[in-house]
Amino acid sequence: AGVRYSLEEPRTYIDSNITGFLNVLENCRNYNVENLSFASSSSVYGSIDEIPFDVNNTCDKPISMYGATKRSNELIAFSYSMLYNINTTGLRFFTVYGPWGRPDMALFLFTKSIIAKEPIKVFNHGEHLRDFTYIDDIVRGVLESLKLRGFNIINLGSDSPVAVLDIIKIIEGLARREASVTVHERDPSDVPSTWADISKAKDLLGWTPGV
Repeated sequence: AGVRYSLEEPRTYIDSNITGFLNVLENCRNYNVENLSFASSSSVYGSIDEIPFDVNNTCDKPISMYGATKRSNELIAFSYSMLYNINTTGLRFFTVYGPWGRPDMALFLFTKSIIAKEPIKVFNHGEHLRDFTYIDDIVRGVLESLKLRGFNIINLGSDSPVAVLDIIKIIEGLARREASVTVHERDPSDVPSTWADISKAKDLLGWTPGV
């Protein structure tokens, strides 16, 4: 997972997210697995203008290798679902955070640097908006999705984007320290904002975020 590392090591993403995912699908076929839920990503939407992101949007212009591999997962999974009658749900996660999160995520990087009194890099002048989603809500959505039939793509997000600068202010308040911020232009692999339309999750799963 992760957008920026996919620019440095694209072959790693092909190995894991394409070949690795194909192995999962082949095992579902060979061992007659009836239900498969897999992690897709908000990165499949790319830098589209229509917000909030609707699952019916055309997702054919991802702007990172990571997003491209996750969209490929959805397309390949659809083929296997139709060919081999596997109930399959692709869940597009929106900026998952919480305990045991990936250390390369912004929330962890910001917190660690603020506590250590080290400068933090803020891209797009801090104007990025992110639809942060708590891990417990994600897990609940995954479990609910195993009940579905056929092929489905569903957004799991908070439906409440937050500016990165506001996140930094929250961490400053909790850490009781002021952040040293270095401002940078937007990275070409970063989308300006993410925002999940979760109406399908509500309709099919009875799911809304609790955090």
